[in-house]
Amino acid sequence: MENDTPSIVINVPKPRAFQNSFWMPPEKKVTMPRISKRTLRKPSETTLKRYTLPQTEILPVEKLKRAKILLPYKMYSKAQNRDRFLKMVAIPIHEKYKIISTDIKKRLYIRDSSEDVATVPDIEDAINRCVFERSFRFDNFIYKSFKNSINRTLQIKLETGLRKDCNLNVETNFRNEKRIFNLTLERLTDQAKYFDTFISEDYKNSRGLLATWDKLKDQVESKSLELENLAAEKFTIMARIIGLEYRFSLQQKYGRFLYYLSPPSWRLRHRDFAKSVEIEARGFDYGDSCEEDNFTVIFEKMQKLCASTPIKPALYFSQPKDLIDVFEAMEKQQLHHFAHVNQLTPYTKILRDEIKVLGEMIDKDTASIKNYIKKFENILMQSEERCDYLKAKFFKILFGLFFDSVAAIDVLKLQLNLEFCFEKVFYEKPSNMDIVAVASAIEGLYMDYSKRLDTVKSTSVRRAITRCVNAEKVKLRRAVHAANELRLFHRLERELLQAHGLDTQNVYKPVDTRLSKTTNKFKFDRNCKNDKKDKNEILTEAEKEYLHLFTDWTPNEDPAKYLQSLTLNDYVVNPDDKL
Repeated sequence: MENDTPSIVINVPKPRAFQNSFWMPPEKKVTMPRISKRTLRKPSETTLKRYTLPQTEILPVEKLKRAKILLPYKMYSKAQNRDRFLKMVAIPIHEKYKIISTDIKKRLYIRDSSEDVATVPDIEDAINRCVFERSFRFDNFIYKSFKNSINRTLQIKLETGLRKDCNLNVETNFRNEKRIFNLTLERLTDQAKYFDTFISEDYKNSRGLLATWDKLKDQVESKSLELENLAAEKFTIMARIIGLEYRFSLQQKYGRFLYYLSPPSWRLRHRDFAKSVEIEARGFDYGDSCEEDNFTVIFEKMQKLCASTPIKPALYFSQPKDLIDVFEAMEKQQLHHFAHVNQLTPYTKILRDEIKVLGEMIDKDTASIKNYIKKFENILMQSEERCDYLKAKFFKILFGLFFDSVAAIDVLKLQLNLEFCFEKVFYEKPSNMDIVAVASAIEGLYMDYSKRLDTVKSTSVRRAITRCVNAEKVKLRRAVHAANELRLFHRLERELLQAHGLDTQNVYKPVDTRLSKTTNKFKFDRNCKNDKKDKNEILTEAEKEYLHLFTDWTPNEDPAKYLQSLTLNDYVVNPDDKL
């Protein structure tokens, strides 16, 4: 790069010479950071007045105990809290933080003392930057400045080369960009042509589809109008048929009523007509018509009636004179009725009055009976509620307190334990005694024993203890002496057997007392055999003697738990130990 002719002239400034003869970049200077001492100012009077909340005055405990001060202090504290709350509400929410900041400033503010003395650092700030009357500069080190200068030189050379390359490649880049632009323009025009043809074809297709859609719409509308007209005609025909069927059913009903109202002689003459219409067979059954029948059912009925041969009905009044005769007969009946009614008028009046009185009495009786019924219903409801309450209470007591006090597991265990204690103490089973009686009997016996023990003196207790200890010592001495004799006998027996040449392994081994004094009173022999003996095995003389001794000492205990180890090799007794 040094031999190339530079296309750009760069003026590099000449480095300045410093007193220390080192080249340092002038733009990079290390300056000491300024440490500004932040002083807390006293808040202003307006700030204190606006953002200071009234303090809560607290009374000491000694004064609070006085009844005269307590009530007025409560009223004063309520008013104080109200004022504090109103003051806090009056401050906007975005200024709430000023309450805490004002309080902190007020508590941390310290008034400057009038006895302060200004020193040299307060007057001259640069005193700490001079050493032996020479200023001390906080600049970079020599190696770092040299590295920075090399990096800066390389950066300048790199920028120069890049600018030269860019100027040389301008024409090539222009030709490439122009070729790419022309190719892109051709492709864009082709795509625009394709898009125009697509839009024209799509427009033609959409126009044809719209025309076919209009034709189909006209056909559908014509068909819908035709169907609406047919539906209206069908509805009118159905309504007429239903109306005719209803009128025909009404005529049948009236015909049947009139047939049953006619005299028997006329019915006898026209019996054939009644049989043909089935009046007597059906009676007052007016047909199978129902409100839920649809149009198809009604149409089938009418079709059957029209297909069958109609029957001409028999008329009761064949001439107009017959109807006049009927009205005259009715007039005579009415006249006869009114004649008899006028004679019975006073009796009917008395009867009506009596009926009124009877009705009033019946109303009074029914009202009283209703009151009694209501009272009985209220009493019955109260009794049922009381019964339900008592039933719930009974089951609650039965399955709650009663079960816990009678049938609980702890109570049953307690009862069994009390019965066992009673049987052991009194030598009989408690019969016809509840748990309280058994407990009271055992408690009485316990209190009696406690009184007896309280009356016993300490001297007699000590005397009994010494007697027991002496008796145990005597028994121990005898046992040790018997063990020594048994060991001597075993030794003699073993020597005799060995002298005769017999096996001495299966011979009974007595207790070995020749042990160190550091061993415990009872030591487990690991060489003993823990194999269980069979029930049908014959006992030896030594085992029989051991059982006799066991029954003498423990007559009331079960020997089954002691039969697993019958030999005396399980425990070893030290003769030097003394009680």
